[in-house]
Amino acid sequence: MPIVLKNALLADLAPPRVQPGELRMDAGRIVERGSTVTTDTTDDIVDCGGCVVLPGLVNGHAHLYSALAAGIPPPPRPPQNFVEILKYIWWRLDRALDVESIGMSARIGALDALRCGTTTLIDHHASPNCIDSSLDSLESGIGDVGLRAVLCYETTDRNGREGRDAGIEENRRYLEKCMDRHAGRFAGMVGAHASFTLEDETLDLLATVARDYDTGVHIHVAEDPADEEHCQATHQQFLIDRLASHGLLTPLAVFAHGTHLDPESIARVGDARVHVAHNPRSNMNNGVGYTPVAAFRGPVMLGTDGIGGDMFTEAKYAWFKACDERMPIAPRAVLALLAFSAYRASTALDVTLGRLEVDAAADVVITDYCPATPLTSENLAGHFLYAMGSHQVASVLVGGSWALRDRKVVTCDEPETRRAAVEVAKGLWERMSRIE
Repeated sequence: MPIVLKNALLADLAPPRVQPGELRMDAGRIVERGSTVTTDTTDDIVDCGGCVVLPGLVNGHAHLYSALAAGIPPPPRPPQNFVEILKYIWWRLDRALDVESIGMSARIGALDALRCGTTTLIDHHASPNCIDSSLDSLESGIGDVGLRAVLCYETTDRNGREGRDAGIEENRRYLEKCMDRHAGRFAGMVGAHASFTLEDETLDLLATVARDYDTGVHIHVAEDPADEEHCQATHQQFLIDRLASHGLLTPLAVFAHGTHLDPESIARVGDARVHVAHNPRSNMNNGVGYTPVAAFRGPVMLGTDGIGGDMFTEAKYAWFKACDERMPIAPRAVLALLAFSAYRASTALDVTLGRLEVDAAADVVITDYCPATPLTSENLAGHFLYAMGSHQVASVLVGGSWALRDRKVVTCDEPETRRAAVEVAKGLWERMSRIE
């Protein structure tokens, strides 16, 4: 059934554009936009009450496998640095994941994202003891909620050759699956952990798979100084030189973080038009420092690195942290971070995301934010950063279908899913407690 939004304040993020108007959606796409649009007696007509309507938001770097980690028991010993945070917390959690907990993590993470107006996730998955078909489990959970996703498996050498090979094969298998269906809902990339857990041969293999399927490698880069230090000590190369020498420096790549790249490396990443995923809350949580967003000339996206799916809040942290570091960016540049996430997902999924325009996917967020001060294209960023938030998300459409309507999830039984998740989390935590 066609859906028509009336009495809406239509807001595109980049370039910022605010216009009162109407939208008509049919067959998964926006088919008309204007001051008035065509209507029919069979249309589902929604009066937005003069509130802001946005394109669905995109999380540029997610870790859905962390969705059942809230309240997790403390690690066996307090981590003293970033590598120990990985070793004592996240590498224990990912090793405890099984088919059931992967699927449930995806459902809970997708539900949280949906309620925040996030309709697409660029996810980076790891489950070393459950690799084969793990991306199918992830896809199934996300699909139950009705979201889109670009998925990959985190290949690493830290679990031996067998684990490395299984990770590469899972990426290849899922890319093949996505290539065969062209559905616009799910796509693949090639996943890799970070340089300091990857051998030269593995980087070559990852680059080969990426070339074979015309995609990029999604990898953590210089999240902590340890990544660069290991590269120089072990490989006698700067980190970006190493990644470039193995063919990973491409416009389709996603480099998560980039927190500790030197100016020359930042320039090379920009020249190559690599997509960098900025994750300010995660960087603050891990105490690893600030990514100098203003220094990057290429596309910089916004991600959460596993801290939920709330892109409204992540955008605020991106803005406030830049100010706090005395490395200011323009308010509209924060909106551009969200737009670049949508652009990269659009490239992978072969649909237009992040825009309220004819032929774009009908991924639309209806808020109950009715501004009390003038809202224009020129000051949209100020409203987004200082007045708007995920608590104002009232309804969400994905592909022209309701996923959230009047704050009720309509794609799945949310209360039952959350009740079941508690039991799944108990089992996950119990398995984790037995891992050294």
